[in-house]
This record gives sequence, structure tokens and C-alpha cells, in this order.
Amino acid sequence: MTGLVAAAGIVVAAPLVAAVLIAGVVLERLTLDAERLVDKGVSLANLAARLQDDLNGLERSARQFIILDDAGLLDVFFARVTQMQETLQEIEKGGFDQTFAEPVLVLGLRQGLTDAADGFVRGLANGEPLGAAADRIGALKTDVEALTRAGRAAVDADMARLNETSTDARHVMWISSVALIPLTAALAFGFSVIVTRPLRKMAGAIATLGHAQYDKPVSIAYPVEMERLGEQLDWLRRRLAQFEEDKDRFLRLVSHELKTPLSSLHEGAALLAEGALGSLTPQQTEVAQILVESSLELSDQIDKLLTFAEWREGHRKVNQSWFDIEPLVAEVLEAQKLPMSNRDLTATVNLAAPRLFGQRYRVRVALENLVSNAIKHAPAGSAIEIRVGQTGNRCELSVRDSGRGVSRQERERIFEPFVRGTEAEESNVRGTGVGLSIVKEAVLAHGGKVAVEDAHPGARFKLVWPCPQTQAAPHA
Repeated sequence: MTGLVAAAGIVVAAPLVAAVLIAGVVLERLTLDAERLVDKGVSLANLAARLQDDLNGLERSARQFIILDDAGLLDVFFARVTQMQETLQEIEKGGFDQTFAEPVLVLGLRQGLTDAADGFVRGLANGEPLGAAADRIGALKTDVEALTRAGRAAVDADMARLNETSTDARHVMWISSVALIPLTAALAFGFSVIVTRPLRKMAGAIATLGHAQYDKPVSIAYPVEMERLGEQLDWLRRRLAQFEEDKDRFLRLVSHELKTPLSSLHEGAALLAEGALGSLTPQQTEVAQILVESSLELSDQIDKLLTFAEWREGHRKVNQSWFDIEPLVAEVLEAQKLPMSNRDLTATVNLAAPRLFGQRYRVRVALENLVSNAIKHAPAGSAIEIRVGQTGNRCELSVRDSGRGVSRQERERIFEPFVRGTEAEESNVRGTGVGLSIVKEAVLAHGGKVAVEDAHPGARFKLVWPCPQTQAAPHA
């Protein structure tokens, strides 16, 4: 699990790291281009200023020589020519003539400088007036200014291209963010599904065990920790299945062992009550009749124990189908007609849905146990309410009595086998405590649940289980 979570973190972080790297590369390139442009712009400005100073100094030294005829000024003149030639050479050597200025301007300025210096030397050698040569040197200012303007224009063009590049870089980073953030979210969701999948499988396995379904093995393939937990759960499943089998076997054996002597007891009591063994006094006849009735009731309770064991045995798959509910309710009420009549009870039936989905026999047994339980706890002369309905994809069945109800502390326990409520014990209501557990087994076999609610007064036992939303057409 640790390795899986670590791998998930690395993979999920990969797109974000890629976005950061892309942004870093783009910004680094922009920074380098900007620095290179600034360096060349500054260099060009310095070279243009030097060229301007050199030309001004050259013209000044030439005119001073013409006026003063000082040989020292002539040396200054030629030094200025050499310095200006070096500046032009530096422009060419640095590639500024290609990048920031037109090569023709540099070549023209070089040629003009050479011609002006040669003219000055020839005039000096031939004794000609040097004013025209000084004017030609001054005219080179136009070429220097043109070179400077061309360099500035080139810098402006490069700045425009740099702005375009920065705009493209922003677009690239924006597109990267838009593309990679959803990718990161998708990867995070995908890995969350992968990481939580074994947890969901374990939760499903625990829920299956909680519903007493022990036939499906528990298997979790990865990671190692969850695989070991899965093995422990599967071991627990096998142990619980074995316990259930042992318990059901015990119930069957004990019940069958009780049936044989009970049958003998019933037959003997019946013979006594019928007078087959001699006439009895009225008191003896009453005692014999009580024995007969008690033996019959005890036989019925043993049959319920056998039924309960049968419910839990095998965990067979329920074959479910649509069936009419009105005849089923009528069958249950007919079977309970005598005990209801003895207590002067009536039944109120509310069929909001004409049909239910499930295994008819199990639903009938569940309803029969709920009605039998309601008869035991309903006050004499009251009504028992039966409701049937369907809401969306859920089937609902409930039975309500008007008795004392069930306390909140007992609402879960009363569905356990052999557990009876406090009210039943205080009222001396006969029973084994397996009826409601049979109801719970029935609804669990349908994938549903059972609950008890306050009915004010009394208690309402409600069964809910899944069913298709569309009912199948009834058979003709």
C-alpha cells in the first residue's frame, strides 16, 4: 500500500512537474534572449557614441591643424583616423553590422573615412588648401547618424520580436496549464480508484459476511497488506460458515430428538382426554386437555426451529419473480383466523402495490411470522395493520400492532435467534424467539433489511428489499 500510494503521488505529480519544467525552459529562453538583446543594444550605443566622438575629434584636429599648422595636431589627426578605423572594425568583428545596422552603411563610412583622410594627406603634400578635405570629414557625420539610426531601428525590431516571443511563451504556459491540470486531476482520480479498490472489496466482503453469506470466497490481489487482510477475512468466512453449519446441525438433531418423545406424550395425553383408558373426572379431563394443547404448541415451536435451521442451511440462491400480493395476504390471515378471533382482533390491509418481487414462499413465511408476532402483542379488540407498497426500485412490506412497542435498546437484538423482548417476557407470551430471526433471514435472502419503528402506539415491523422498477405482466 505504501509503494502504491508513493507511485500514485509520483505519477500524479509528473504533469505538474512537466508544466513547471516547460515554464522554466520558456522563461530561461526569454531571459537569455532579453539579456543578449540588452548587451548588444548597450554595446551598439557605446560604439555609436565612440564613433561619434572619434569623428568629432578627427574633424576638430583637422581644422586646428589648418589654423595653427602644428605638427603635433597632425599626429592627433592620424591617431583619430586610426581609432575610428578600429571602432568600425570592432563593429564588423562583433557582428553588429549584420544584426544592428546595414553592412552597406559600415562599408560606406569606412570608405568615406579612407577617402577623406587620403584627400587631407594629398592636399597637405601638394600644398593645396585643406578646407575642402576638412569639410569632407565633417560630412561623414551624416553616415554616422544613419548608422546609429539603423542600429536603433534594428534594436526596436528585435524588441518587437522579443515581445512576440514572450506572448507565445505565455500562450505555451497557459496551454500547458490547461492541458496538464485536467490530466493531473484525471490521474489523481484514477489512482484514487486504484488505491481504494481493495478497500471497497474488503468493505463488500465484510458486508457479505454481515449478511450471513459465506459461500463467496474473499480474495484481494493487491497490495500485500490488503492481500493478507483478505486471507484473514476468508479464514473468518470459513470459520463462520462452519459455526453456522454446526449450529443448524445441532438445531436439527435436537429438534428431531424432541419430536419422538413429544409425539408419544401427545398420543398418551390424547388417549387420556378421549377416555380411552377409562373415564376421568372433569378436573382430570381438563388437565389432559391442557397436556394435549401444550404438546401441540410445543410441536409447533419445534417445527419453527426446524424451519429456522432450514432457512440458514445451504444459503441457496433465491429464485425471485413477480407475484400477486392480495392472495398471499389472504392466505396468511386465513391461517391466523383462529388466534385473531380468540383475541377479537381485526386486520386492516392497505395494498398500495398489487404485486411484489421476490420468492413468494419466503415472503409468505416472513409475513406469517410478523402477523403471528403482532397477534401476541396487540391489545384485545384492536386492529393489526398490514401495508404493502413499491417505491421506485424498492418493495416494502410492514405489519403494525397497537401494543407497548419495542424499546430502542432491543430493536436490534430481537432479530437475533432465541432472543425475546422484555415485553414478551413480562406478559408471559409464549414463544421460542426464532420468529423474527426467520423474518430477518427472509429479507436478507432478498438483499434487503428489516427494521422496527415506533407506531404511536405500538410497533411497526418494516421489510424493504430491492426489486425491478418495471413489473412483469401477470400470467394469463
